[in-house]
Amino acid sequence: MKKSLLTLILFFLIALITTPLTTKANAVDQDKVEVEICLIGSDNHFVYKIPKRLHKDIPYTEMRNGIQTSLASHWKIEESRYDTNKTDVSYTFYIQDLFQEKQNGQLKVAIPYSILVGMFGEQDPIQLRILASKLSNWTVNTKDWTALGFMEPFTFLSEREYVYDGAVNDLLNQRVGHFDGTIQKSQFFLYGVIYFSFIVAQLLTCFTLSRRLKRKIIDNPDNLHQFRKFNYMYQSLPIMIIVAQIIFLVLSGLITAFGLYFSPGIDLLVIVGPVLLNIILLPTFFVTTESEISKELTNNSSRSS
Repeated sequence: MKKSLLTLILFFLIALITTPLTTKANAVDQDKVEVEICLIGSDNHFVYKIPKRLHKDIPYTEMRNGIQTSLASHWKIEESRYDTNKTDVSYTFYIQDLFQEKQNGQLKVAIPYSILVGMFGEQDPIQLRILASKLSNWTVNTKDWTALGFMEPFTFLSEREYVYDGAVNDLLNQRVGHFDGTIQKSQFFLYGVIYFSFIVAQLLTCFTLSRRLKRKIIDNPDNLHQFRKFNYMYQSLPIMIIVAQIIFLVLSGLITAFGLYFSPGIDLLVIVGPVLLNIILLPTFFVTTESEISKELTNNSSRSS
């Protein structure tokens, strides 16, 4: 009984001590400004997530205009907007001329930190997150990311992340971030071949299964009343191929790598084209097969009569 009472008292004291520390840590996290830089091709943008309590009496529009004025002194701002969340406000700025070089898989970006984060206090905590394609390798100021305090957390999707946590002053001391990137060409082309091979797989699958469906109905006309069931059954594999193609496009990193390697317009064609073609192949084969079945059954019926 005494041991149980002592244990409860001990847990109570630990909770009493740790609660202020946890509250303080949460307050620091809530006061942290987050800046996200997306280096993913044609859709390049900065996102600032600023806690509402840091705005004080500054209107959101005024905060957006202040950040945009700083960014516009170095880059062309294509579009900007802000979105209010539960605890913070996110400001998004689409940059038209972020890349200094983007040719033949070679990528260069220069970001003056005074322009990027100079509007915040030097001792303010900040998190800088760089999003890049999974099929690209990057260095910053000709050094490895870890040498400058960046971490690379594991990600499932097509982006690779580099995250920096520290004070604004630490970034200002580095002056300019020179980001040099290269596309992993061997992996990029291998994944590209696999991605386009889904078209061949879809073509062969649709042709084979539509022929089987036709034979199943023509050879046994009694199956005609179950035509809808058989039609859905034979189309399930082509639909799975389309889903697998989209999943591969996202998880492999091709969806962002295409935007870095090809010029705007061509990248969209390469990304959407193969998926759209596979979607079109599905009704093309099976609708044609349905029409052929109808004709053959009509002809057979006429001959019989």
